Amino acid sequence: MDKKDWFLLGVFVFVFLVFLVAFFYLWQDKNKLESEIADLKIPIFKKVIQVIEPKNSFLVAENIENINLLNFDVVKNNLIANRESFIEANLEKMVLTLYASGTPVKTFPILAKGRKGSWWETPTGYYSILGKSLNLFSSIGKVWMPYSMQFYGNFFIHGWPYYSDGTLVPKSDSGGCIRLSTEDARQVFQFAQNKMPVLVLDHNTQLKNLEPLTIGENSVLNIDLSAESALIADLDTGEVILDKNSDTQYPIASLTKLMTAVVASELIYLDKTIQITAAMLSNDVQPYPLKVGKYYSAFDLLYPLFLESSNGSAKALASFLGEKFFVFQMNKKAQSLGMQNTIFTDSSGVSDENVSTLEDVAKLFKYILDKRRFIFDITIGNKSTIFGKGEFLNIENFNEFVGNKDLIGVKNGQSNQALQSLGTVWRFFDNQGNERHIFIGVLKSENRKKDVELLLNWIKEQKILKEENN
Repeated sequence: MDKKDWFLLGVFVFVFLVFLVAFFYLWQDKNKLESEIADLKIPIFKKVIQVIEPKNSFLVAENIENINLLNFDVVKNNLIANRESFIEANLEKMVLTLYASGTPVKTFPILAKGRKGSWWETPTGYYSILGKSLNLFSSIGKVWMPYSMQFYGNFFIHGWPYYSDGTLVPKSDSGGCIRLSTEDARQVFQFAQNKMPVLVLDHNTQLKNLEPLTIGENSVLNIDLSAESALIADLDTGEVILDKNSDTQYPIASLTKLMTAVVASELIYLDKTIQITAAMLSNDVQPYPLKVGKYYSAFDLLYPLFLESSNGSAKALASFLGEKFFVFQMNKKAQSLGMQNTIFTDSSGVSDENVSTLEDVAKLFKYILDKRRFIFDITIGNKSTIFGKGEFLNIENFNEFVGNKDLIGVKNGQSNQALQSLGTVWRFFDNQGNERHIFIGVLKSENRKKDVELLLNWIKEQKILKEENN
């Protein structure tokens, strides 16, 4: 072998070793995060309604206690009690705090974050430092980001960005990253270690202090509900109004696609395009209206994903990152939201091994409501061309209740094992005039629309909520 051959062999060996090291740390990070989330024992919902005989009767209790959907105080207190070093980014107060061995040691002002309600709003949750770079070039923003620390997908903590000619980016909202001054970012960079916990929270992660939606303790629901699991919960307070087996795991079928959209919107630049292959449409369930060989933007794919529950769209979105890695990110996102009883095995929900509980599904609905509201807008058929060409804006919407003015978001699912599933969130007003966002969901149902209609009518009959604020 000549020098050139030895050089090429050396390069190959080096790249292979780098790949092995990266894979090892990714595997370690996954197991560590799973262990940490399991140890947190985050309280999700309090059981305020017990199923009584006969099967379809529910006893409603009064004096309902507010329970956090994801209690960031519990997460934080666990980290402090375990004397862990971690980073807390409070997007409401715009302050980043460093904790060394459980003790706050330094704070820094956050100068910019992703604009609230936008496609690039900064995600909240429980994350960890995935990697560090002294100066990272953003291929999306075409800017340099000094002292970059990746905590999730395309989201970083970093110093003030600048263009290649040295010009600083003007003051504005970020593209979703947490921006600090460059000097502050340097100090955080020195403190941060790979796999160090990162807690990102804002006002949406703190539940509202509203009057309980108290229902008389002797109120009994006697309806012919076919679903094995049902839940009515207030997403603003964490209050459970009605519960039937909401902590029991069931296959969730195409409700999986809600997490598919969350991960896609947070890890993929939605203006990017992907070419449809025959393999993406290999499943005989709902491959339409995609065409093999044609290019579609990630944003455009969200419409058939939700309106027609296209499995082909789910596979196409996952292919941006690779199906296996994409599903890994779906599970990691679920863990960051405290969805302790959820497992995803594919991006479309085809497998009956995609399982969850209504408690966890409600947590996902809460996150979408607060941080990815545009996903709900798509599910009810609202049209947007902020990205893509708008190729699927006029396709039929297969979701139930579309057109109801009080419906905020909806997703259905169905398979032989899962039977029918349906998750919805509705806008109501309490007797004090406060807007309340009410989750109503069913799993393992024989008639999902009828079941949700029965639950919806029941909550209206209790006179604790009204459709108009007057």
